[in-house]
Amino acid sequence: MSFKEGKVGFLGPTSYSAVFTEHSGSLGIGDHEDLDDAPNLPPVTAEKIQQGAEVLMLLRDIPLYETFTKRFFDLCDGIVVLRPVYRIWIDELWTEFGRLLVDGSPDELRSLSELVWRNTRRPMIVHGQMSAREWAKSASGRNLRWEVVGVILSMVGLTAVNLSNWDTIFETIRDRYVDRATFAERMRKVSEFCLCFCYESEVLNDIYVSFMYEDLVLVECIKGDAHYAAWQRTGEVCDAIVALGLHQGNPVNSETPFWLTELRKKIFISAYGRDKIVATFLGRPPRLSYRYCKMEAPLDLSDEQLLLDAPELDAVVASLDVNGWNTSGKLNRTTWLRVWFQHCRVREDILELALGSDEQEVSYRAEQIRLSLQRLHASYPDFMRVTPEEVLNRGEVLGPGYGFARTERAARQVNAIFTLCMHTGILHTEFLLQRAMINRRNADYKELIPISRQILSHVLLAQSRRDFLRDFQGDLLYLLTTHGLPTAGVLAIELLKQEQSRQYTPDILPRSETIQDLSVFISALAAVGPGEGNFSICNQGRRALKRVLDQILSPHIPPVASNEQPAFDEMNLFFPTGNDADFLQWLENVEWDKGNYIHPPVAS
Repeated sequence: MSFKEGKVGFLGPTSYSAVFTEHSGSLGIGDHEDLDDAPNLPPVTAEKIQQGAEVLMLLRDIPLYETFTKRFFDLCDGIVVLRPVYRIWIDELWTEFGRLLVDGSPDELRSLSELVWRNTRRPMIVHGQMSAREWAKSASGRNLRWEVVGVILSMVGLTAVNLSNWDTIFETIRDRYVDRATFAERMRKVSEFCLCFCYESEVLNDIYVSFMYEDLVLVECIKGDAHYAAWQRTGEVCDAIVALGLHQGNPVNSETPFWLTELRKKIFISAYGRDKIVATFLGRPPRLSYRYCKMEAPLDLSDEQLLLDAPELDAVVASLDVNGWNTSGKLNRTTWLRVWFQHCRVREDILELALGSDEQEVSYRAEQIRLSLQRLHASYPDFMRVTPEEVLNRGEVLGPGYGFARTERAARQVNAIFTLCMHTGILHTEFLLQRAMINRRNADYKELIPISRQILSHVLLAQSRRDFLRDFQGDLLYLLTTHGLPTAGVLAIELLKQEQSRQYTPDILPRSETIQDLSVFISALAAVGPGEGNFSICNQGRRALKRVLDQILSPHIPPVASNEQPAFDEMNLFFPTGNDADFLQWLENVEWDKGNYIHPPVAS
């Protein structure tokens, strides 16, 4: 690592200590000496030990939790935590403390809590020859830490929120946890306790940041993407990424084994991408910028491949193409992350164009972004060019075998959802660029129509196969809100413009087909229940779009006189294009019957 784990974290070349570390040899400072003299942590209070014991009590249900996480790991690799490492944590924990967790007395649980607190406050030791198995065992069993407890509980919660309400797995928790939403919320709350325990222990290591990220995803699923907690947690993850030095790259060296270098890249690109998702959705500046980061994508390896022994690993790495993509045609989570990472690099430029204050050379910068997107798409291997329709309608399993999934059905689900997310995300990047140009008054609103129709068709395709994709409810909801709502809004507004002006463009926007698509989309929004994190966003969008369709289908729209200017010619001047949240708020609050969407009030 580029720093010694301690109270300070990463220190760059302009830091207070840079001149000392650069001349450490002549100053007689050892490689492992800290220049700060941080005080020791105060003793853990009896109250904190009791809270820890209450969290540990929940681990008596690990056999139940395993039925959930097995469903997740049968389908795909870990979000950031490597699947084999997670397996070691579970096995070590249950082997060492299974009896105590099930039958232990309150005093024994408090003693275990005290041990976990003590372990968590101790720095983790990593060396260049350390295997992933050694590293995993150093944080579980007798070395159990709150970071690992938090990862286990947050992973269970994430699995629960991604399964369907009607999944038979929830029959096993009905008596104690009532339903899926209650169960997932319980996991989120205890995950938050573990996060607080780590915070109080001043932890800063790879497992902690992995845990923070998975907890962030769980918070977004339960509370919603627009909730302040999601925004706050995203900032905390980005802060930890920088403090850990992951933004500056992690070369393999005498202190860092290959598998850990790749894991750290995966952690960084996951956080970088999540930062751009939240910034785009809320129309806010991103926290992590490529201008201050070494943008290194991990190699396109599955979790199991990454942990192979040296001869097998060398063979797999040698089989990758010159750009680091696998040549077997298999999609895995890292494949999707690499695509998303590259697009988020472009997204950052688009956000600067849309949210920045610089008014110079807007058209030139937009053209450069378009060229970057073209070069990016041309660099993808052939197996990533397969369309979602081909995967879903023909039911093909990409590549030989099942990839990293355990069955053919699982492979089809994974390939379908990853392909849908990849292709829709790529289209959405182009959509956002066009939105940014409209916001700067340098583009025609009509240019949004074709790409909006493409994106909405992908979203509706995913919704039509909801039963088949039943284990990816979180991804389906993500497609619905992040990609579907803004594009459906654009199409609804264009339909209304044409209806008011009586100037139809069936070649660009076929009226009947679009109304049908919007109606199906509204039904999909209505199917999102109150227990879902993005329920309020979906409900708001549903009401807004329904009002637009009611207005379009109303028989009382007066014709436009021949000498009148069509009301919507300059519509793009009067509705917000900066971010999706503002756009939805505008849609919902417009009083269509009074025409205040045409002549906005002027401040006196």
